[in-house]
Amino acid sequence: MGREQERDLLDVTLRAARAGTGHLVLISGEPGVGKTRLAEEAAALARAEGTRCGWGRASEEEGSPPYWPFRQIMRMLDSSGPVLFGPTAGTARAETAAQARFGLFETVTDAFRSAAEPAGLLLVLDDIQWADRASLQLLAHLARGVSDSRVAVVATYRDTETAGQEPLLAALAALARESSVTRLRLVGLTEAEVGMQLAQVTGWTVPPSVAAAVCRRTQGNPFFVKEMGSVLASSADGKLPDGVRDAVRGRLARLSPECRALVSTAAALGSEMDPAALAGVRGRDLGVVLAAVDEAVAAGIVGEGPGHRFTHDLIREAARLEVSTAERLVLHQAMAGYLTERGDAAGRAAKVAHHWLEALPAGDPVQAVAAVERAVAQAMAQLAWEEAESLCRRALAALATSQLSQADRCRLLLARAGAQVRCYDVAGARQSVLTVAEIARDLGDAHTIAYAALTMEGVTDFLWDATGRALCEEALAGIPEVDSGLRARLLAQLVIADTWRSLHDAKPRAATALAMAERVGDRRAIVEGLRAGQIARSGPDGAADRLALGNRLLTIGADGDEDAALWGHLWRFDALAQLGDVGAAEAELSPISAVARRLRSPLARWHAVRCRATIAAARGRFAEAIAYGEQAEALARRAGHEGSLLPSLGFLILVRAETGDLDEQPDELLRLHSHNIPTTSMRAVLARWRLALGQRDEAERIYRTLPSPADLPAFVLLPALAGMAELAAEFDDRSTATEVYRMLSPYADLFICGGAGAILIDGSAHLGLGVAAATIGRLDDAARHLRAAVQINERAGLPPRVVVAKFQLAKVLARRRRPGDRDEASAVATSVVALAGGLGMAPLAHAATEFAASLAGHTAGPLSRRELQVATLVSQGLTNRQIAAAEHISERTVETHVRNIFTKLGFGTRSQVATWIATGGTQHRLRTPDQ
Repeated sequence: MGREQERDLLDVTLRAARAGTGHLVLISGEPGVGKTRLAEEAAALARAEGTRCGWGRASEEEGSPPYWPFRQIMRMLDSSGPVLFGPTAGTARAETAAQARFGLFETVTDAFRSAAEPAGLLLVLDDIQWADRASLQLLAHLARGVSDSRVAVVATYRDTETAGQEPLLAALAALARESSVTRLRLVGLTEAEVGMQLAQVTGWTVPPSVAAAVCRRTQGNPFFVKEMGSVLASSADGKLPDGVRDAVRGRLARLSPECRALVSTAAALGSEMDPAALAGVRGRDLGVVLAAVDEAVAAGIVGEGPGHRFTHDLIREAARLEVSTAERLVLHQAMAGYLTERGDAAGRAAKVAHHWLEALPAGDPVQAVAAVERAVAQAMAQLAWEEAESLCRRALAALATSQLSQADRCRLLLARAGAQVRCYDVAGARQSVLTVAEIARDLGDAHTIAYAALTMEGVTDFLWDATGRALCEEALAGIPEVDSGLRARLLAQLVIADTWRSLHDAKPRAATALAMAERVGDRRAIVEGLRAGQIARSGPDGAADRLALGNRLLTIGADGDEDAALWGHLWRFDALAQLGDVGAAEAELSPISAVARRLRSPLARWHAVRCRATIAAARGRFAEAIAYGEQAEALARRAGHEGSLLPSLGFLILVRAETGDLDEQPDELLRLHSHNIPTTSMRAVLARWRLALGQRDEAERIYRTLPSPADLPAFVLLPALAGMAELAAEFDDRSTATEVYRMLSPYADLFICGGAGAILIDGSAHLGLGVAAATIGRLDDAARHLRAAVQINERAGLPPRVVVAKFQLAKVLARRRRPGDRDEASAVATSVVALAGGLGMAPLAHAATEFAASLAGHTAGPLSRRELQVATLVSQGLTNRQIAAAEHISERTVETHVRNIFTKLGFGTRSQVATWIATGGTQHRLRTPDQ
């Protein structure tokens, strides 16, 4: 009733699916608004045309197993669900979790596509707001995989319960990008429709005033209307009840005592009535229980069909309140015991664990811990990492300190930390590891400290490195000094934890770890030993070695280790970029993205996105680069992972500085900088940002605090040297420029980028050498380096680096003043204006315009051309906001220009600027290039 348009849309969707165009319809609305009823109508339409139907409902019970809606559908279709959704960790060949999950999703999708032939298939997933994260990810995968099939999908969810439901919100966001998805939001019925529904329920036409009152009280919610109508039908005086809960309680009171007791028991235990389980828990004959279930179905308390689900939460809630707290704990303990004794207990590990936890504190804590550990192991084997983390969290919260041994607590915390790393909850994983280490230290358990430290393998984080290093050293001191995979991994992790320190013994230490791993034949330890070797060779002199290490790791990854494959491709990307083969580095983007998709890890996704951002910026596609950079920043921020957040912020700052987009302030970077994080390159980034804003004094203050180039970590050596060359030139620091030139010279044939996680590719090292040489007055060498930079960057296809090198060359030629130099400088500067403007490098285009004008003898006063434009508008009485609108720039940028104008002219008021413009102040002569 009142859903004619929605019904017609579903009919069109089903017809399209039968013709070979699959579709997903998301039906949302508040509880009781008719979402399930509309889905039932879709199923009726499908069956009328011979289309198969599968129906699955998500459960709100935390103990429900992963993929529960799809398990139900598989059972309805061909009983293959338990096989598809039951992988174990004991397979003949250990596959990575992500690879297995991807394969599972593809298998399920293919099964549905096959089942849809030849007359189509309708899948209904009801109440997905309660679905586990793995089910929601499978739904998104399914939506992408059935658009060219005969499969139609209808999914319902409560949009009033999405707050804080990150898995559901993530799935809805993913589905929003799919063209094969349609959304329907159901709202309440109109007053007239409410009157019609009440007439159906009561059997008589209700007065308009009653219909209006019910509509006002229920907001047209069909379930509430029906419940109100049921009370009206049985009430002698026809008065409206005080509330829907009173109506539900009235219906419960009309049940027989046996039925009411069983309904209350079922409500206390979950949202469904399982006759066999209820008979076992209450010690009743199954026949008696079945009769009570039939009575509840007839009364509309529970629905028909498998599961006998409560028809609405309000009914279950009212019934649950009839059970005391003490009785509820006893019921959960009895249910846990009953399920444990069943033959299918292994497949119900999550539900068993749920009931043991709900039985606390009256239940058996030892049984609860064991049940949770079994459920966690099963969830991890089934790729449901979020479910595993949730189980551990619930167990730790439910089990009081007096009920849980320290050893049990360590195991649960370690399991949770492992799941958190897989979910990319770095902040949560750090806290779990620290708690484990503290408990293990009190127990004198060095092995547990070791496993705690190694939980963070693969997650580089400079805020954690010092703590991780200390934990590894503590563990090594407490375990036997004999070859083992555990010891090799700890030695490798020590090298990796020293990423931000400039240590000369990193290579032999990494070699020791790898050699031990190879002696004991531990595959995991070998991979970590290779990672340590990559870090030890992260300096520019190790680029070729890192390329070889990447190739070796790809060989390991070819055997099904997706994590190894990801790192192998990433190492190749960094090494190839630093070796100057940007085209080959770019070719790694597709395999990196493919592996990241299979891994389904946010950290892998971050790496894929940051690599694409790096290439986009290098090619001069700045808008694309910023979009990817913002994605990377969001991923890192959600994870609480400063090791990814800091480079993401640095990338965005530098790209925005090149394009003149100065609105976004690096507040987070400033906060991190204030904590004295050892990131020389990032402090140099801040100095360059200050220069872009025109804050030269602040930029110089930051620059003067930078340590010696000799103290730089190896993996940031080239980017840091190039940045320091630029800053030394700006502040005429010949001493630092000399040191930079000396240190950079051996790497003239390389490209400027990081050796362990490239963020920006700044082209040929000859550019930095040319800038440094010019600063110390070696103009011939500077010109030679800069000409080489132009040619090399042109061959590599890096337009931004070409135009920067050309501008620096023009400035060197103008200073050198050999015959023909000035004319060449003028021509080069003029070309830079056009090239930079075309790329969107506005600051460089403005600087080149000024420079070209000065070479030609033009006069434009002490202000830049942009500042002169702003000063002219100031003289006309325009406000900053009006100037921003006129010049199509931000108000903050206008404020910066006005501040610079006041500084350069020595003025304090806008009227002084107006007088300066009116009296011809623009005739002041610019400084010549050699001044």
